[in-house]
Amino acid sequence: MNLSNLFNPKSIAVIGASPNKDKVGYSLVKNLLAGNKRRIYPVNPGYKKILNLPSFASVLDIKDKIDLALIALRADIVPQVLEECGKKKISNVIIISSGFKEAGKNGLELEEKIKSIAKKYKITLLGPNCLGIIDSYSNLNASFSTEMPLKGNIAFVSQSGALGAAMLDWAKNRNIGFSKFISLGNEAGLTEIDFLQYLANDKNTKAILLYLEKVSDGKKFMRLAKKITRKKPIVVLKAGRSAKGIAAVASHTGSLAPEDSVFAAACRESGIITVDSIRQFFNFAKLFHMDIFKPLKRIAVLTNGGGPSVIAADLIDLSKSLELASLKNSTKTALKKVLPAMAAINNPVDIIGDALSDRYAKTLNILTKEKNIDAIIAVLTPQMMTQAEETAKLLGEFAKKKPILPVFIGGQAIYKALLEFKKNGLVNFGDSRDVVEILDVMIQHNSKELRSSHLASPVSYLSLLDFEETKKLFSNYGISLEGEFVKEKSGLASAINKFGGSAMAMKVVSLDVIHKTEFKGVKLDIKNLVEAEKSWDEITNSIKASRSTSLRANANALEIDGMIIQPMAKGKEIIIGMKRDKTFGPVIVFGMGGIFTEALKDVSSRIAPVNKPEAQKMFGEIKGYPILKGLRGEKSVDFAKLENLIVSVSKLSLEHPEIQEIDLNPVMATENETKIVDARVMTN
Repeated sequence: MNLSNLFNPKSIAVIGASPNKDKVGYSLVKNLLAGNKRRIYPVNPGYKKILNLPSFASVLDIKDKIDLALIALRADIVPQVLEECGKKKISNVIIISSGFKEAGKNGLELEEKIKSIAKKYKITLLGPNCLGIIDSYSNLNASFSTEMPLKGNIAFVSQSGALGAAMLDWAKNRNIGFSKFISLGNEAGLTEIDFLQYLANDKNTKAILLYLEKVSDGKKFMRLAKKITRKKPIVVLKAGRSAKGIAAVASHTGSLAPEDSVFAAACRESGIITVDSIRQFFNFAKLFHMDIFKPLKRIAVLTNGGGPSVIAADLIDLSKSLELASLKNSTKTALKKVLPAMAAINNPVDIIGDALSDRYAKTLNILTKEKNIDAIIAVLTPQMMTQAEETAKLLGEFAKKKPILPVFIGGQAIYKALLEFKKNGLVNFGDSRDVVEILDVMIQHNSKELRSSHLASPVSYLSLLDFEETKKLFSNYGISLEGEFVKEKSGLASAINKFGGSAMAMKVVSLDVIHKTEFKGVKLDIKNLVEAEKSWDEITNSIKASRSTSLRANANALEIDGMIIQPMAKGKEIIIGMKRDKTFGPVIVFGMGGIFTEALKDVSSRIAPVNKPEAQKMFGEIKGYPILKGLRGEKSVDFAKLENLIVSVSKLSLEHPEIQEIDLNPVMATENETKIVDARVMTN
């Protein structure tokens, strides 16, 4: 899909143009006229002229070819107008109007109409319910944003027009530029996927900021992001992470969001940096504006104030991945020669409160040559002798040699310094936490230990695959499940004889019982038929006495489907499972299992397919990895067998879309084998 004409059209029709300054149609025309010279055609049958331009009753009355149409009309009129655009052979249309699927059933019907019309005429459609688009390099402001942003290297794609407008206003005040701004709206046509494909090869875009409330196509999103993040960073702020947040998304865009843990895992696999606040989102814009796109780990702190330097040092030391750079002895010796005796020459480097700009210059001349330093956080507090403006100016010069991140703390006293930063391409952070936090996130996003929550409880009215069917299914994928299912107490003798001579375990089978130990649904060390029959009665009585949390329709009491008899197994307890996400498909989970699964939530996630190298990465991402590896002389579990099991579960999940969840918990792992002790397979 070629979007060039969308971002650099020669002729534009504004349907719903207005001379009324309070109308969106007025802002659209005004913004277009402020850009490069283009042929602008206002369309409104109520006026002969709008902003000194001839106004047309319909796009069909315009004789010239139209590259782009903007529609700002009542929702119920839009389908008819879009039909006229199709007849006029307008290939690109942006629908600004709201009142579609976000407004309810009637709006959804209207949106389906415009989707059908766009498909019929092969119209590239953006919106509805959007702010529009901006391209600073083609000088196009096809939006009702108040101002045109400065040219920059960041593309901002947003599923919220309001956040987009706020970001543009915030950036303008700090001299931060954008290559492109895209407000997606309801995505009846173009989606975030289409724009990511375009931005991947956009020479003016070096980084992408993405605000999302949903993902259009999970698998495609991941494949595309993996390619893009090899060349340029993507930072995502995701909304709809909590239950209430998801409800808010549904009312705002009419779309549901994928689970937060699954989305985080998908981003991690794709190399996407995720943030959880608008503050972090804005701070990444600052970082990219200063042409910082790669991780910076070893940090030096330069300051004229002891307190702020200690705070910055603490933040770095307490971060997950940053470190205070170790200065070479030669660097310290050089610093001694140019700094007062009271100055601190370790890291942080405190050049004390009476420092003029020349002392900053002498110090930076030394620190920027230190190879052990990846970046310098320059902290300044306004004191009687402080030359904030002059210091800001020289930081711009030294930033050409090594990344410098200003943290100028104050108000009126640093105002001129902030203006100087606007001139030299630097941006002030104002708080050490802001810069340390995003540097930390930038390093972590490739190796971040994402603590996905345990597989959620089955969706209402899913079916539990019975034990024998599960065994048969698993055997087709080389997965061994040992044990015998016994439906009635009278069938115990046969199962006991099969496993005679070894200690056995008995476990209840019930769609209503997920956590068997909570319901006293497990008995261990059963040695004979008498003990087995006694265990059956004890489990049955315990289940009957329990309060129903049934997943079965109209169930008032917990139901028992039978019992599983298995030989006892020993080893380290592990969970391997799958949950099918509506956006990304099968999500494979690995972690510490058994009764502590819910409490510890020590798991790692991957989107299927999962191969052996990815399985190996999953092992190292859980906190319990040292336990599995072997502590204090204990032997390591057989990771090769665990790899095979994960890969098999992944393959099974992809080939059986009817399966919604798989829960192998626990899997007992030793140095030479893995045994599945309990398995639940939930299907539609």
